[in-house]
Amino acid sequence: MSERQPDNTLALVAIIAAVTAMAMALSLSVPLVSLSLERRGFGSDIIGIMGSMPAVAFLIGSPLIPGWTRITGVGPMLWGGLILSTGCIMALAISDNIIFWFFLRFLIGFGMAILFLISETWINTIAKEETRGRTIAIYVSFMTCGFATGPILINILGAEGTLPFIVSGLIVLSAGIAFLMVGDRFPNLSEKSKFSILRFLIIAPMISAATLLVAFFDGSVLTLMPVYGVKSGQIQETAVLMTTALLAGNIVLQIPIGWLADKFDRLIVICGCGVLGVAGALLLPLLIPYPLLLWPMLIIWGGAVVGTYTIALAIMGQQFRGGDLITATAAVGALWGLGSLVGPAMAGAAMEVVEPHGMPFTFAAVCLIFVLLALFQFFRQSKAQNNR
Repeated sequence: MSERQPDNTLALVAIIAAVTAMAMALSLSVPLVSLSLERRGFGSDIIGIMGSMPAVAFLIGSPLIPGWTRITGVGPMLWGGLILSTGCIMALAISDNIIFWFFLRFLIGFGMAILFLISETWINTIAKEETRGRTIAIYVSFMTCGFATGPILINILGAEGTLPFIVSGLIVLSAGIAFLMVGDRFPNLSEKSKFSILRFLIIAPMISAATLLVAFFDGSVLTLMPVYGVKSGQIQETAVLMTTALLAGNIVLQIPIGWLADKFDRLIVICGCGVLGVAGALLLPLLIPYPLLLWPMLIIWGGAVVGTYTIALAIMGQQFRGGDLITATAAVGALWGLGSLVGPAMAGAAMEVVEPHGMPFTFAAVCLIFVLLALFQFFRQSKAQNNR
């Protein structure tokens, strides 16, 4: 066991380095495309559809990845996703044809789906059970750092010309350095799963619900928070900082949440995170006039909601192995795509009906459903243990 530990440590470093680079490139390229389309005179409808292409790719592509991985192996799939994503991001700089861009954005999303899904399967494969929550938490924290860095790079590089797209592609390509670090010591995921992706929704409702919840949060709350802030009377700069506070919570609170998930029943911890998610959504309209209370609340709220995903990944690694694990991760990827598509539409429509507080009220309702499901799962698990 001691001889294998260095390899696992190296693999952990490689996975985290790769996912940080991928998240950074994705968060840089997405707003670049939107800003470019806006300069060219396209309406918000076209920009919105273009922005949904990665989510569509995750939804459609994720079910295909386990089968292809069994056929080709993990290494070729990772390098294929890397080359596909890099090439398509750089190709955005050589043409301004809108149809071509739609095609490229879908392929970028598909390439990223391969990279993220295999990375999440891989990290759960090497994580030790006693520290699984903290290991996943570190992964999620660095991934969030990558997503937060992309918009900063736009301010440095600018949003015009080919340079930002070239840099974004090179950032993705840099993930290849992490894959080279581990050589050919990729996990063996050739075993066939005992269940389908649809079956996963039935046997793992808690993981499925947590994924949908955080995808909904990421697609709606993080996206619409600046708009919500302005509509609630904040200046634009303050409204943007509200999103930054949520991201800060995502980064700094994952490791404490992961530690709790390693020390206590993970269903209790995930339920607690869900309760904080409901509370944050309901408190937001009340606290927005009071900055001293608003900023800490946003940090705790953002960290707790994303913490449900951190714990869900830990529970997934605890329950599934081998071929079952990559199928479970693929199901999570498809659910993430679904939540990212549905979230903005639901929250945006709610803000029109109940302006401006429809967005937090909608998320509070979604999060409450999640808490009720978590409680149901906890009591069912406790009953099953008592009957043994």
